Amino acid sequence: MKSGKAAVLDNYRLCFPIFSEYWGGGIADVVYDPGKYVAGAVFEVTEGELGVLDLKVQRKTDSSAKELGVYRRIEVKVSPLGRGEAVTAVTYQGLNTDRYSIPPTQHYMDSVIQGAYGYGLSMMWIAYLQSFSTQVGRKPRPPGVGDAAPRL
Repeated sequence: MKSGKAAVLDNYRLCFPIFSEYWGGGIADVVYDPGKYVAGAVFEVTEGELGVLDLKVQRKTDSSAKELGVYRRIEVKVSPLGRGEAVTAVTYQGLNTDRYSIPPTQHYMDSVIQGAYGYGLSMMWIAYLQSFSTQVGRKPRPPGVGDAAPRL
């Protein structure tokens, strides 16, 4: 995967409506909301790398390509910060989620904020990220550690 570049997704807002066993709290999602924006990074990825991301976010489809997992892919237009034309990109959006907020853990938000600093996002955006309520929670644990047995 090539290095990412700072970008803005217009007409969406950041929210935390999905619970993650791994993080022990809410995780990020984007919801269509005219007039709002989400700052982040855009990456150039191969189909193979996109497949790995699908597994990581638990994206699944049935034989008719109906989305069944936690997230679905959606096409969006993002604008690079600085100079550059808007580009079509793929992002992930949660399926079957209530739009209630599940507070993320402080550890999760620290990771998000660290990424924002790393990609040179604005201090205003970083202050916005810092304004979200968090829960103490715990550090992430590897999959399968302490999880309930899968149900068939």
